[in-house]
Amino acid sequence: MKLSIRDIKHLLIKTNNLDDDLMFDSSNINIDSRTFKKNEIFLALEGDRFDGNNFIADVIKQKPLFFITNREQESNVGYAIVKSGKKFLIELSKLILKKLSLTKVAITGSNGKTTTKDLIVHFLKNKFYDEAVLSTKGNYNNEIGLPLSILQSQGVEKFAVFEIGTNHPGEIIHLADIIRPNISIITNIGDAHIGNFGSKEKIAEEKKHIFHFLKTNELKIINKHDEYFQILNQSPGKTFCISNNNDDLDALRFKYIEPNDIELAYKSESIRIKFQLTGQHNLQNFAIACAALLNMGIDFKELEKYFGNLESTNGRFKKYILKENVELIDDSYNSNPSSLLSAIDYINQSEKTKILIIGDMGELGELSDKYHRQIIEKILKTNIDVVLTMGSAFKAASNKNDSNTIFNFSTYDDLVDKALSAIKTDTIILVKASRFMAFENIVSQLKRRLQ
Repeated sequence: MKLSIRDIKHLLIKTNNLDDDLMFDSSNINIDSRTFKKNEIFLALEGDRFDGNNFIADVIKQKPLFFITNREQESNVGYAIVKSGKKFLIELSKLILKKLSLTKVAITGSNGKTTTKDLIVHFLKNKFYDEAVLSTKGNYNNEIGLPLSILQSQGVEKFAVFEIGTNHPGEIIHLADIIRPNISIITNIGDAHIGNFGSKEKIAEEKKHIFHFLKTNELKIINKHDEYFQILNQSPGKTFCISNNNDDLDALRFKYIEPNDIELAYKSESIRIKFQLTGQHNLQNFAIACAALLNMGIDFKELEKYFGNLESTNGRFKKYILKENVELIDDSYNSNPSSLLSAIDYINQSEKTKILIIGDMGELGELSDKYHRQIIEKILKTNIDVVLTMGSAFKAASNKNDSNTIFNFSTYDDLVDKALSAIKTDTIILVKASRFMAFENIVSQLKRRLQ
């Protein structure tokens, strides 16, 4: 968005060699000196483990338009002083949203945030135009990433769709305060980050803060069958539900007709949609996205028009068909107990030779051993042919059984070699782990060696 120094003067303590009429584009604000380019604006963020002020000298060599700092500087380049770089970033993002006339959607949940966001954005961009939608960049869903996404506004958007996440109590309400959404969504309540919350009930209490700023006539969207529905529903706003019960006439109903063919029903209408995404969990994400669109003024019959060319995002249940008739599912971006159990259920339904590759789940705290053991116990009750694990938590959990189908590895290369040796005619391989395990390396190796 085009702004002037005068527009943001109330956010600044002082300016040095900056004209009030100087124009700049908010999308040119950069917090990373490593990617900084000429005529951008450097924002020196400060934190417990870093201080952007240490890189101002490097940035000046790149000829910035100006820079923003929290202290006096000796510089011939114009700059502004703020009390806090992070506070300035947040307040600037709020200012931008206030200048726009938008329908604002905020999405949180233990799983499915990014997929649900991408589905809504996909539809809106196809029905309208790319510039009509402002959305979260990638998974920029925290107190830094969210404002940076908002700063990308071109000032012409009709819709804003943001995901917000949390690792610790108290984060959701601050992010919701930035957005002040008209429609708020909780995809589900699962086990992600449970080590920082203590229980799923506390996760539900944290997530429902996304509804805190809703007005009476504004909307919250919830899965009616979530076990914490009653907690989530005790919040401001009008409730709209998705449901897999055909008797819930006030909800958006959804069900599989056959693989990749689903039915959506609302009130007395129903439609069938060829669904390109894989897995039951993605069906629920899809239903939630459609519920949001219906409440954004989209006609029910239009839903089937713009969802025919969907593809999964890399690392999020993305399917590849490789040589030897191998179906590779890349779900390597993240993992937690509930999403991993869903993935296990999915691959277990296949009639192909089944190879499951899993890595440790993070941020489970003192519950880590319990959850990793539960996963192994679940696997032992399936007909999955080969299970390849990596990480100390799964190694400890799998060592407590005498299964001849579960193998633990310490290197990517050894694991991939074992996977390749287990392939037979018609094989499905599912790869899943928490982000820190970097299992995209395994996916890359499998794709390369099976080309």
